[in-house]
This record gives sequence, structure tokens and C-alpha cells, in this order.
Amino acid sequence: MTAEDAALRRTARRLALQFAAVIAMIIALVGIIAYGLVSVSVAEAIDRSLSISGQDLRGDEAPADTWVITVRDGRTESSKTLPAGLPDTTALNEARSAAGPVDTTVSADGHSYAVRTRVDGDILVQVAIDQRESDEELTRLAWSLVGAGAVGVAVAALGGYLLSSRAMRPLTEALARQRRFVADASHELRTPLTLLSTRVQLLRRRINTDASPDRLHAEADAVVADTAALTSILEDLLIAADDRPAAVSAVDVAAIAGEVVTAARAEADAAGIALTLDAPESVHVAAGEAPLRRVLFSLIANALDHARSSVTVIITEEARTVRIRVADDGQGFRDGDRPFERFASNRSPGTGPAHYGLGLALVADVISRYGGSVRVVTELPGGVVEASLPRP
Repeated sequence: MTAEDAALRRTARRLALQFAAVIAMIIALVGIIAYGLVSVSVAEAIDRSLSISGQDLRGDEAPADTWVITVRDGRTESSKTLPAGLPDTTALNEARSAAGPVDTTVSADGHSYAVRTRVDGDILVQVAIDQRESDEELTRLAWSLVGAGAVGVAVAALGGYLLSSRAMRPLTEALARQRRFVADASHELRTPLTLLSTRVQLLRRRINTDASPDRLHAEADAVVADTAALTSILEDLLIAADDRPAAVSAVDVAAIAGEVVTAARAEADAAGIALTLDAPESVHVAAGEAPLRRVLFSLIANALDHARSSVTVIITEEARTVRIRVADDGQGFRDGDRPFERFASNRSPGTGPAHYGLGLALVADVISRYGGSVRVVTELPGGVVEASLPRP
């Protein structure tokens, strides 16, 4: 896991927790309001039942959970057997002197009764309603709200994590590209800048010492070559750092390969390496011309760096793809090599001249951008890199 991925996950977790906390507060507020409204509704329903049942002095029509008690001339009557705790004698005594109904609550044997006591002429009427069912409904409602809230918070946390990760990934990728560009630039430009500075100092000394024109021309040519190398490096860096959608067109990879091989042949001849191209007369791929040229240059430059005596570029056509294979007769790739990661290859250079491009890391970036793939062919001797690109 890269540092960018770790930072992305930490930030996404923090945002998800914050989002979940906000959702939890909203759910809690909504739950409290819902529970309060239902509680008020239940209380109003019980109040209506007490009022209606109080009109039936005999209690014949009272529901199963309702008791109507009358007290006349000291005699207590009820249409049903009274449970423990009823009648509420304290409320009966209070009602005799009260100006209106007396509402009380009686708890006995695990039951809670809403009790209303009033005076009707010379009769004391007491109505009691068992609230256990209502209390159980409210309890179930509370637990349902808690459970639904917990599920909602968990879903919100997961959704927040996924959404924040997706939303932040472009920023993280941009930061990674920026860091990669800075690392590439500092790594790749250090050596050629040092060489260029050294050549300029030598050129100045020879001018001061009246060196021969031929030697001055040679040093000036070397400065021009180093400048061209720096320009090439900058082109590599810009291609690697470019995150814009790749412009795709039908590009003749055989023609471009011929041009690159021709340009690199002088360098190969100077190193005593035979550079050959085996390709059809014309074959097209869906890519960009400039990036594809840099890919071929990097593949050939990498092969020349490690070859002993020969480098071969082979281009073959398939039904949907075109394969570009660049092979050298060097020692090849060893187990544990990571040639397509920046600065990770452990392959020892050969006797050829050094190059300062981004190498196979650039190749992997560009090829993947155009929907292709690149791999090291370890089944063959030497160092063999094969890139595949889709046909237009």
C-alpha cells in the first residue's frame, strides 16, 4: 500500500465517522420526535377510552382491559373481577372533595393502570385501563427505532466511506502524480545537468587557453547533445505526468519503429551492437504518435543499455492487437526485478552508453493509457519486453 492510499483510507474513515455522527444525530432527533408523537397519541387514546368507559356505569360494554368500578352507599361494585391494586381507594377519597375527575396511575403485579375517578351524583365512578399493551407497544417502537437507527448509521458510515474515497481519489491521484513527477525530475535530471555543467566549464577553460577550433567545436557539439538529452528527459517527464485523456488515432507503428531504429542505429554501431527491425510494411495501432515514439525510443534505449551484441525489434499483427517485442542478448531479467516500477529495476547495465529517460516505467504508463499491456517475456533468453496495443 502506498503512502497516498494509506492517507486516502485514513481521511475516508474520518469523513465516514463524521458523516455517521451527523446521521446518528438526525436519526436520534427524528426518533425522539416520532416516539414523542406516538406517546402523545397513545395517551390521548387512553384518555378517550377513560372518558367513554366512564359513561357506562355497569361496565357491560367495557373492553377486556378496562374495569368500571362504582361505589354507592359504601358498596363497591364491578362487572368483572378486579385485579390486584384496584380499586384505587386513595383516588376515591380524593374524588369526593375534588371539583373534577381525579387521574392517577396504579402499579401492581407488573401491570400499570391508568385510573380516572369522578363523582356522578351520589355515585363514585372509577375507570381503570391496563396500560401494559400500550407500554409494550411503546417499548417495541423504541427498540425498533434504536435498531433502525443503528442500521442507518452503519449504512451511512459505509456509504460515507465509499463516497468519500471515490470523491477524494482524483485528488489523491493528482497528488501522487505530482510527487512522482518531482521524484522523476530530481532523479532523471541530476546526472545530465552535472554533465552539462562539467562540459560548459571545460569549454570555458579551453576558450581561455586558446584551444584549437576543432576541440572547441567538439565540446560545443557535446553541449548540444547534452541539451538534447535534457529536452528528451523533459518530454518523458511531461508524457508521464500528463493525466489528460489520451488522444487516440490510427498510427503506423511500423513506420515510427523504422524511424526510431534508424535514429538509434548510430548509437548501436558505436557500441558494437547490431540493431535490426522485423516488421510489416505498414501496421496501425490506436495510440498517439508522439507518446508511441517515446515508447519505442525507451524500449530500444533500454535494450541497448543491456545488450552484448544484438537488439531486435519485432512487430507482429494479431486479430485485435499489435505486439511490439524488443529483445536484447544481455543477461535478461532476474527474479525479483520490477522493471516497470520507477527506479526499481536491478538489472545490471551492459557495456552500451547510458540513457537517462524514464525507461520502462514510462512505457508501462503510456501503454496502459491506450488500453494496452506490457510484460517481460522470461521464457526467452536475454532481456525481452513485449508491449501490446489495440488495433484501431
